[in-house]
Amino acid sequence: MKICFFGTYDKDYTSNKMILKGFRENGLDVVEINSSISVTKLTTSQEMSAIQLLLRVVRKYKIITEIIKNFKKFIKTDVIYVGYPGHVDVFFAYPIAKIFRKKLVFNPLLIIYNGFADEQGILKRKSRLGATIKFVEALCYKLCDLVFADTPFQYEHLKKGFNIPDKKLRVLPIGADDTGYKYTPYTNTKEKKVHVVYYGLYSPVHGVEHIVEAANILRNDKNVTFSFVGQGNTYEENFKRVKALKLTNIRFYHDVPQSEHLPVMQSSDIFLGFLQKHPSVDRIIPNKVYQGLALGRVVLTADAPVTRSVFHHKKDMYLVKPSDPKVLAEAILELKNNPLLRKSIAANGYKLYQEKFTPKAVGKELIKYIQEIS
Repeated sequence: MKICFFGTYDKDYTSNKMILKGFRENGLDVVEINSSISVTKLTTSQEMSAIQLLLRVVRKYKIITEIIKNFKKFIKTDVIYVGYPGHVDVFFAYPIAKIFRKKLVFNPLLIIYNGFADEQGILKRKSRLGATIKFVEALCYKLCDLVFADTPFQYEHLKKGFNIPDKKLRVLPIGADDTGYKYTPYTNTKEKKVHVVYYGLYSPVHGVEHIVEAANILRNDKNVTFSFVGQGNTYEENFKRVKALKLTNIRFYHDVPQSEHLPVMQSSDIFLGFLQKHPSVDRIIPNKVYQGLALGRVVLTADAPVTRSVFHHKKDMYLVKPSDPKVLAEAILELKNNPLLRKSIAANGYKLYQEKFTPKAVGKELIKYIQEIS
């Protein structure tokens, strides 16, 4: 089986690198047909206007040149796998897949409609634009032979919310690239001193404000420090809140080059996931959870149905009541005061990562599903 990894996908985006690595580590022959466009974030309602979205779509035309240039390679492949972000690219791939009888496979990673309407809050659900986006997105999934959801809960959401038939859906965990999120042994097993790291996009669904308030509760404990790495649409309000509270236990790494992120993450004792009470948190497991596992650190994230379906509290992850800074602060204190618990959770989490969430493990599962439809 020969795979065409197709689209305007960002070659530097972690999930694309991970899937490519997973294919190759499982011995698959991969042809890349790519017109790389860097992933640019949508964080404001102005950026979500119809005109701005149309301009983003127009940029995708560059892939046509790559299709023509690599046509002979293209027709020798068996399966077209659309890289991230690829919702628009599916519409370029579909006619070619049908004409040349190739299977079309897509792992969306992000459900656009829910991501921007429910999680970011920059798209109005009942607006004409919102309805159009949902319709086009559902059509995108229906054109594919195979679509992946990262959890069974997301599977049900795609099935019921977008009317995608069962035969087109499979569950595939996101996983994490062990190159970008390189494991280092956890050595802080004696000190009652911890470094808590938030790494992410500052989306409302992440609940950064609860971390700030927990840090305020713990402001007099010199053995607890926080680092925030990343940027996004709630950054400014959280930064201003930290300044207003005059917190000295939080350090921001904002507009810092990607190359400088890993050392900060590796310095963590506690790596934070989602902390908001939200329907999406009940349904999906974010990249950062798998990234924390790959790093070999204790991951502390919201206690939700989806996390309970995969992880075990105080065994391979620390689960905490969402949207509650007081409970979050208490959880951090428990982990601070119990180095052996930190060591145990970190070790068990990394073991689970090695078994199920490495590029090779995710790639093996992905190939199995593709073979079922080929």
